[in-house]
Amino acid sequence: MSETDRTRFVISNVKVIGEWDWTKPQRCMVCFLEIKENDDVVYCPYCYHPAHREHLLEWLHVKGKCPHCQHPLREEELLTSLEGIF
Repeated sequence: MSETDRTRFVISNVKVIGEWDWTKPQRCMVCFLEIKENDDVVYCPYCYHPAHREHLLEWLHVKGKCPHCQHPLREEELLTSLEGIF
């Protein structure tokens, strides 16, 4: 796997705190199904995990927090793209 296929999250160039493999399919953090190219996807602005829009909206209506990072979350905060984030 080439370095362009991976993104590393580093604090002060000292410690790798996570790694994302862009060659693996993304999965919805609510239903755990693979996210397909034309699916309506949103991202948590705190942990950046993806979800199908409708699934996460239903989740937030009941729980009011991200199913992954547990941060309190409102619909208005959801990201529709990670462009420019990384």
